[in-house]
Parts: sequence; C-alpha cells; structure tokens
Amino acid sequence: MKDLTNEQLCKLAQAEDKQAVSLLIEANLPFVRKVANQIVGNPVRQEHLSACGVGFDDLVQAGSIGLWRAIDGYRQFEEVQFLTYAAPAVKRSMSDLIRQYSRDTVWQLRHDKANAWKIIYLDEDLDDTEDDTVETLISSPCAKLPEQIYIEQETAAELHEAMDALPDRENVYVQYRFGFADGKDHPLTETAQYFHLTESRAKSVERSALKLLRQELLFEIPERAYAKAEDNLTRKLVAADELHAVELRLKSQRKRGRKITVAVYKYLADCGGAWGALYYDFKDGTAEIILLAEWDTMVSHRFAVRAFEYLQKLPITKMPEKLILTFIGPEQPCSSDKLPLERMIIDDWSSHNEN
Repeated sequence: MKDLTNEQLCKLAQAEDKQAVSLLIEANLPFVRKVANQIVGNPVRQEHLSACGVGFDDLVQAGSIGLWRAIDGYRQFEEVQFLTYAAPAVKRSMSDLIRQYSRDTVWQLRHDKANAWKIIYLDEDLDDTEDDTVETLISSPCAKLPEQIYIEQETAAELHEAMDALPDRENVYVQYRFGFADGKDHPLTETAQYFHLTESRAKSVERSALKLLRQELLFEIPERAYAKAEDNLTRKLVAADELHAVELRLKSQRKRGRKITVAVYKYLADCGGAWGALYYDFKDGTAEIILLAEWDTMVSHRFAVRAFEYLQKLPITKMPEKLILTFIGPEQPCSSDKLPLERMIIDDWSSHNEN
C-alpha cells in the first residue's frame, strides 16, 4: 500500500480505510513541515508566534488536521492532484491556529495612578514573584487588531464563496493560476502548459473566470446577503403580527421557446403551517389553488391573491426561484359563493398574456 499514489490512497481513505488515511498523512508530512517552516522562518511572524506561544510542532499538527479534512472534499476535484487541492486547507488550518492563539493571548499593562509619570524601563521586573518584564507586556507591532482580523476573514469568506460559484473549469484554473492551490502565483505561460491549453485559450478562460468573480463579489453576494437579512426581518415582523407574508418556491415550470407556459409554486402563509400549491397557466390565462396552505379557505385566498398580483407583473420569460412577499392585513374576506372550497380560478391572466 505504501507504493500507492496520493490519489489512490485518498480514494481508499474516502472508503473509510484507516490505514490509507495514516499513510496519506505520513506521505505528505514533508510538505506540511515545509509550510510550517516557511511560517516559522518568516522574520515578521517570529515575534508574534513567540508571544502567542505557537511552536513549529503546533503548526505541523494543525496542518496535518487540515490535510485530513481535505480528504473528503477531494471527490469533486479528481482532475487535479490531491496535494494541489489540499495545500490551501493545510495553510488555512495553520492560520486558524495562529488566530486562535492570538485571541487567547491577553495583553495587559498594570497601571498605577500614583506612579503615572514614573519612568519605567523595559527590562524592569514586574514584581518579585514573576520573571516577566515590562517589555513582555507591550503588544507586538506585528499583531493584527481584532477589526483587521475580522475584515480579512470576511474578505476571505466572500472570496471563497465567489470561487465556489464558478464553473469547475474556471474554479480549478483560478486556484492554480493565483496560488490558491500551492501558495504561489503561476505565470500565464506556465498555467497554460499545466492545463494543456494554448496561451490564447488560457487568456480566454482567465477573462471569463475573473468576470464571473467580479459579478459574484460586486453584485451577487451583496444581493444574497441583503435578501437574507430582509427575509429574517420579515419573519420577525410576521411573528410580531406587524404584517403578513407569503413565501413562494418554484416547484416546476414548462416552456415553449423562451416563454413560460405553466408554473407551479409552493406557497406558505405567514411563514408557518403547511405548504400549499398554486398553478399558473399563462397559455389559458388562468391561475388556481391546487392545494390549500391552510384549512381556512379565506386565509388561502388572501395569500394566493397576493402571490398572483406580484407574479402577474413579471415577464413570463423568467420566474423567481423563491421569494417572500409582504402585505398589510387583514384584507376584506371574500364571500363564500365566489370562492370554491378546493380551488380558485382567477380569470385575469389574459391581459398579462397579451402583453
């Protein structure tokens, strides 16, 4: 088994072969040690690591854990080498350890009002019971402020979220090209050779990937975050009886060319209870409730009408996957002779279809 490649050992490890896991980690331990040496050997980080109490062995252990965590995720990236895929996980695990030690380290300067203007020497002992000096209490200039760490973490999280949205080809390309895979950038010529592409083709893939990344970072991610916050606020207001909301999720649709002819939505009244279903036929210009969201037909009617009013204004070339619509209520109930018990037909789609 020792003669197997990383990729072969990884497949066995994914099948819960414990010996393969041990051999895979052992085989790549030199790489983990190399990364740890690069961090420890950095003059800028040495003082900070020493102050936080992070040693070489701690980094190696954290890197090995990162390597182990990368085993299961490798299923989707079998077209690249295992170590190329696992390298970012190893480095992230070491960085997480350093951040954890940094948060746990408390820098505290004892202040005596009576001696506020007394000259204190850096090599002066703090007291008779400790070996620490004043110098050991001064925050390292290399240490990052909490807000800096938070901003970097948020930026990294958004970047990885945007990377995950890329198609597999662009994702793997960007990871290799810009050093996400092994920690160093690769020139365009080298990247083209690595992926067996011409330089012009590599440039085309790169332009496409960066365009998609910009779209995700500048528009898609902020919009998703805003929509999530808005939905959370809506649920709280619904729970406080300040407004009503109908939640819609697209279940299925049929198209003829670019136009949608039929759409079926699940709908939920006031973010709770049982899901109902709404059927929209754009061709015939009708809409109907095919499954009540509530046993109370009046409740179903109010929420279905709210959904109908919104969807009626949309172009029938694209329907939203899911959304939450709000309205102030309660509305005036409809008379029972106008509303069948099991379904409601709305004959107001013809004008929308004609448009």
